[in-house]
Amino acid sequence: MRIRVLKIVSTFVFPLLIVISCDRNVKSNGDVPSKVREMPANLESSAPLTSRPGPINVTIEKISSEDFFSAQQRAKMNKPMEKITDFKIVQQKLAEIVEFEDQDNYLGIKKMNFRNASSVKNEVDLSECSFVSYFPSEDILLLECGHTMDVSFDLTTGQTTYETGNPNLVTTSPSGKYRLNKVYEGQECFYHFIQEKKNGKFKKIAELNDIFEKKTGKWLCVTEKEFWADDQTLYFGLVTQYKEGGNDYEFYSVKISEGKN
Repeated sequence: MRIRVLKIVSTFVFPLLIVISCDRNVKSNGDVPSKVREMPANLESSAPLTSRPGPINVTIEKISSEDFFSAQQRAKMNKPMEKITDFKIVQQKLAEIVEFEDQDNYLGIKKMNFRNASSVKNEVDLSECSFVSYFPSEDILLLECGHTMDVSFDLTTGQTTYETGNPNLVTTSPSGKYRLNKVYEGQECFYHFIQEKKNGKFKKIAELNDIFEKKTGKWLCVTEKEFWADDQTLYFGLVTQYKEGGNDYEFYSVKISEGKN
């Protein structure tokens, strides 16, 4: 199973593996972790794989590259979320909420006071973190911490990384009902999860890594080329090997439907 470097509610473990850039453009000289390509023989099938993680049903199906690129041609462009990256502007915007520490080439974090919650607990060593972006529409502060891992906070509710994710990496469905979110965990791999918008806020409803691993026997390490064909159908390419001329992929569709209580 996947090893998470950072779980906000648990103890830190920091084995040094491959470090990639803040932009998350994953590059390597060869294969992705071997578990990505492992699959029990009895699961080598084109039949859809269905899981019920909670309030929704998730069906995963391996598809051909032809089907993937055909669907991609009809997909709408994913609009990036508005963000603030300027050091001076963010300090003015978040005065009395976040206490920043202006260094020569980065903006550190000394303390945070959530709008509707208490100040951040010592579960995260903020001295290891630096400011990346602030997303006003969702009141999410994104940091980069040890080994370039993602750490984020909802400044309204106090929710943290594995609920808020990295808004720079989200892929949203056409109507905005669902989105794929990611967290870079500092060990080359990403944590992937599905969120649904409820009462104006996106909330996690499915852990895609766990569902994918359970149903395919493969590690959902690095995905690229993500898009939604509609509000129920997500597509992505799972990177199986890094190559200078273009990575190798396996392609999947993920269908979402509301579960029954």
